[in-house]
Amino acid sequence: MSLPDLRIQQAIAVADARGVKVVASSPDFDTAETERIATLFGSRPAGVRCPLAHFACPFGKDHIAVVRVEDRPGSGDLLGFRFLLLGRELYKHLGDPFVISDRYPANWTATGTLPELAWPVEVLPERTIEQLDSILKHGDGPLLLAAAQAIVDGNRVVLRRDVPDEKLVRDVWQLLPDRTRAERWPASFAFSDELKLHLVAGPSLVGAGGDSKPLSEEAVRDYPSSSYELNLQIAIESGDRAALRRLLARRTLDDTIRLAVYIVVFALLVAVVFRFVL
Repeated sequence: MSLPDLRIQQAIAVADARGVKVVASSPDFDTAETERIATLFGSRPAGVRCPLAHFACPFGKDHIAVVRVEDRPGSGDLLGFRFLLLGRELYKHLGDPFVISDRYPANWTATGTLPELAWPVEVLPERTIEQLDSILKHGDGPLLLAAAQAIVDGNRVVLRRDVPDEKLVRDVWQLLPDRTRAERWPASFAFSDELKLHLVAGPSLVGAGGDSKPLSEEAVRDYPSSSYELNLQIAIESGDRAALRRLLARRTLDDTIRLAVYIVVFALLVAVVFRFVL
């Protein structure tokens, strides 16, 4: 297996009532796509602040954007966006936008050309029983587990919040399987739901459930328990490290469907071959 491209491009954009402007970036950074994504983050509702938030989403066909968002002190309603741009293969190996962003401090005073960054040749530490047990004991365990199950099942979850909910969204992301984290997109805050992320908190977001609509917090709390949520809780409470590793490395629903199709196609090919041979 070849090593993924470890290079990370970066950009700084600012937004106010007049629009979005990229003020610093690595060479050849797609500023139009940067401005489009920052615009879809939404217009600030009156009186709403954003001291710190993160989100991740696709950026073109080949990249994933990990974005840090925060109010710029002393600048009125000016909002800053720090973009980190990773190749899809690298992001698939990492899957945690919060850890990625935390590694690289944002330089909000930067202008002009920014250097490319690089991820070190290392994987993220394995998630442990102790870490996940602490998350469930010190957070809203039922909501965290139900949200994880809903996202594993392919649902979108929106949470009504007037301020960023970094802790809850980070905690849910720790409970998800590796492949799910690589294919779903979180936001600890957004002013709108236009980015159509899979887990998002915000001041004016609406979720009801049914007919492919995103699930609200109430709907998530009523979400039926299923195998992933139950087995994850059992593995954590029993201290079964092997079971936890298997769960976190589990296939997504898309993987399962794809595997089933491959099996059916293979079976048909074998049947055809045997028919002509015999």
